[in-house]
Amino acid sequence: MSQELSVVGKRLPKWDASVKATGAAKYTSDLKLPGMLVGKILTSPHPHARIVRIDASEAEKLPGVKAVITFGDVPKTIFNPNKLGLILRHPEGEVKDMYVLSDKARFVGDRIAAVAAIDEATAEEALKLIEVEYEVMPAVFDAMKAMKPGAPKVHDFAENNIALHKQFPVSWGDVEKGFKEADCVVEENFRTARNHISQLEPCACVASLGPEGRLTIWSPSQHIFLHRRKIAEIFGMQEGMIKWVTPHIGGAFGKYGSLSLEPVTVALALKTGKPVKIAYSREQDLVGTELRQRYISSVKVGAKKDGTLTAVRENLIVDGGAYFSHNSSTTDVNMGSFVGLYRCPNVDAHADCVYTNLPVTGGVRGYGDSEATCVLEQTIDKAAKEMGMDPLEMRLKNVKKPGEPSQTGLPLETCSLEAIIKLGAERIGWKEKKQRPRQEGTKKRGIGMGIMMDVSGAQPFNLQIRNAFIKFNEDGSINLSTCIADMGQNLLGTMAQMAAEVLGLNYEDVHMVSGDTDSTMFDTGQHASGGCYQLGHAVIQAAEEARGQLFERAARKLGVGAAELSVKNRTVYVTSDPEKSIPIADVAKGATYNFEGEHLDISGKGSFSPTHNPPPFAAAFADVEVDVETGEVKIKKIVYVFDCGKAINPTTVEGQLQGGVVQAIGYALTEDYVVDTESGTLQSDNFNTYKLPSALDMPEIEVVIYEEAAPSGPFGARGVGHGTMIAVTPAILNAIYDATGIIVTEAPATPERILAALKKVV
Repeated sequence: MSQELSVVGKRLPKWDASVKATGAAKYTSDLKLPGMLVGKILTSPHPHARIVRIDASEAEKLPGVKAVITFGDVPKTIFNPNKLGLILRHPEGEVKDMYVLSDKARFVGDRIAAVAAIDEATAEEALKLIEVEYEVMPAVFDAMKAMKPGAPKVHDFAENNIALHKQFPVSWGDVEKGFKEADCVVEENFRTARNHISQLEPCACVASLGPEGRLTIWSPSQHIFLHRRKIAEIFGMQEGMIKWVTPHIGGAFGKYGSLSLEPVTVALALKTGKPVKIAYSREQDLVGTELRQRYISSVKVGAKKDGTLTAVRENLIVDGGAYFSHNSSTTDVNMGSFVGLYRCPNVDAHADCVYTNLPVTGGVRGYGDSEATCVLEQTIDKAAKEMGMDPLEMRLKNVKKPGEPSQTGLPLETCSLEAIIKLGAERIGWKEKKQRPRQEGTKKRGIGMGIMMDVSGAQPFNLQIRNAFIKFNEDGSINLSTCIADMGQNLLGTMAQMAAEVLGLNYEDVHMVSGDTDSTMFDTGQHASGGCYQLGHAVIQAAEEARGQLFERAARKLGVGAAELSVKNRTVYVTSDPEKSIPIADVAKGATYNFEGEHLDISGKGSFSPTHNPPPFAAAFADVEVDVETGEVKIKKIVYVFDCGKAINPTTVEGQLQGGVVQAIGYALTEDYVVDTESGTLQSDNFNTYKLPSALDMPEIEVVIYEEAAPSGPFGARGVGHGTMIAVTPAILNAIYDATGIIVTEAPATPERILAALKKVV
């Protein structure tokens, strides 16, 4: 493949920019079908209650109500809404504990019944007419208390509410020996933040049963084929009798890695025989959809006087809420990130996944890695301070080298951490700011850093299959088909750039087809930052096969062998004699409208399953000001250096990085999912009380793309998505530590928590 790139690496507009900018893009909640009913869900007002009786008779009599369903009306197939159980090589840890509607309320917001009516007002009125008699039971809202003997049981099968005990499978060495060899041992206890995804588009689903008995589902999904299979298993259907379509998605960040409204919507559609739409309000979305787990982390790090790590250990208690969902896999990622970021001869990690009467948790951007890195990086800073060592130098002392294992256990093809740490330090002015004199008064300045190593998919733990199909149109343009829908990160645009590069086309010549199980090939979907790295290979394979057919046809016209040809600027030409050429459009049209019996449908198929998993690397630096009188934190500047291997579209990568920084700021300082511990009700149930960072909270943000090509990557690219926020949160918290001398062990670092920590050291 030529190293002179015409399309890859260029700053091109997002593939769907025009339809989104003009408002023409259609999202799930925009869909309107003839005869469509409005679905609504009745949720529990109690955090823990046995359902003694449900009487839906008055609701069913209400004019305009077409169906009322309760636990007795839905299949008794118990399931886990997380898709990973279908593709994990060892799925035994994926606990199944959920039904379409609940038989017992386990959190405020648990789904008890549902209605379908001719309009929203009628559906809302019908919910009020459903009589539910509850036997209110004691509830537990803290994982530590949930594990105590005699605590209320969220699920009867989970003794002491422990759903699963885990030991990280690739621990190594002898940690006790490592701690004995250490000159400095640091221990700390942390509680990471429980926060919500808060994507722009609240959750919605439409389901319709066709006259032939075939079900169509329109819903945002990162895994349309896997979610189709989940629905088939729940309702006893064949996969081919279900069509799943994902329209435009208004942000995902892991949210659509699990089923949400789909099972209830399908149940109503099957009962009524009519199309049904359920669309959440913002408040319903905050209460009723998955959020990030809270990890209670007890950590211990040992090091020699020169900063060399001797032992790293992590013990976790995972507050997963009322249902299991992603708790096993996010915890695996957490433990792997904690013990695998640095070179250390002795590591170990354990975890207990615990039920509480809180809303369900799942997979959120960073997927356990953000939480682990946040805790580890603060502990590294504490160790460095106790040894009188620059935390930057301690990190340089322990970063891994090529050939050493990543957190997945696979060998690192490359490792740019040393280079990007030094580059970021230079950009932020680390040396100068570390030497600035301590400020007088109440406002203290501090500088902090954090590093991270993420993934480009889930190899070797998951089955991962990527498929792409390309066909030429008569005008020389192509249709590129893949099941993966774009979640806003411009993944399909980067795929179009790769295809255009291989085929010598312009970016505008690539038309994307995606998000439909009927018109695309099977794919395990996008997660773990694997989209660009994995799907890119499938797209390149498909483009190369199509290019081969294009060359065979053009060779006949040009009177040369196919091996003698090249392609660029929509033209096939003889490599040794570029003047001898033919437009791609002429080849495509001649192959289609062929009266000589030589018809050729120029196309190509690519299939890819990874054997490598090259991590992206990043180093974040934060310069902050802390008012020790009020606890207020003002971030002055963030520098984030990120090695993505190759930026297929630099503008897209920068946008991802900037968005990740904003999410990390919220995770570090403001986003707190607060549940009242008396009633179990969510107090931060809208964007007035759930404090997302706004434009007014933004500091100066400098994102720096560093490109060290991954040998196994498509055009050298590696993953981006998850890693865009992982190192930023600990950089902010470490800057607070540098400014004040206190570690905020419970995130987010709100003014109240900062002041409380300051009082303890006075």
